[in-house]
Amino acid sequence: MSSNAAIGSERRKAIADSGIRIIARDGVRALTHRAVDREAGIPQGSTSYHAKTRLALVELIVDALAARAKADAEELADSLNTAFDREHRLDVEELAALIAGLVETLAFRRDDMRVRYALILELDDAPHLRAKLTAESEVHVITQQVTASALTRAGLPNSDGRVEELIALTDSLVFHRTAINETASPRTILAAYLRGTAFT
Repeated sequence: MSSNAAIGSERRKAIADSGIRIIARDGVRALTHRAVDREAGIPQGSTSYHAKTRLALVELIVDALAARAKADAEELADSLNTAFDREHRLDVEELAALIAGLVETLAFRRDDMRVRYALILELDDAPHLRAKLTAESEVHVITQQVTASALTRAGLPNSDGRVEELIALTDSLVFHRTAINETASPRTILAAYLRGTAFT
């Protein structure tokens, strides 16, 4: 990568990170090119150079969030394979602890999660961007695969319906930790759900 390309990449990252902070702190309506310039501490007009329209600016932010979510899903897959060899059968408590760890990781990035939820509601008129944050995303496909594999290794039902239920429960727990109660423990809820699936 040339030095100019590297500088441009760093500038776009700074713009996306600043936009995330603005939305998390002040709401989606506060997102403007000028506000991002101020937040990032970059010369006025820099954000407009890299994202000519507000939609392009939102797209930079969505892409940053999607990239981080993909990295989280891939890290979960690696953790599953590293912590437990393929011959090891997971028990319910181990699987609940693994998923709870993911909830904790995501909830720790509170700004990212708040912005994701805000943009999901905001982007009804930009379905191609909204898809990157919802069940139509590449991240969701990876998450489905990881979840199905984890359920299989725990000897639990892994139908498409069960996979989607567990993903929805996990996402709901992240939302709860992010927006409602920062101290709630997801592990007992996940364990109770997983134990219940063994008998249905």
